[in-house]
Amino acid sequence: MMTNQEILSVALAQSAADSNCGPSDFLSDKNKVVISARRDDARKYLVLPFCCDLTSYGNNIVASVSGEIPNLADEVK
Repeated sequence: MMTNQEILSVALAQSAADSNCGPSDFLSDKNKVVISARRDDARKYLVLPFCCDLTSYGNNIVASVSGEIPNLADEVK
């Protein structure tokens, strides 16, 4: 049986693969904007790259967005 911490670690790793970021990005106190991209370890049924996908584990929001949206990081701040 997996512990809650092990389940959280697996979920963070999968979300990081799907969002093209690192697992620690979801644990930060600051919001993060990353460029969405297809990764081999992302879930196969996802249509990547995302136009915009927001994920939160309660501390912040990680926005995985299309690289075609100009200056988005500047606008979010």
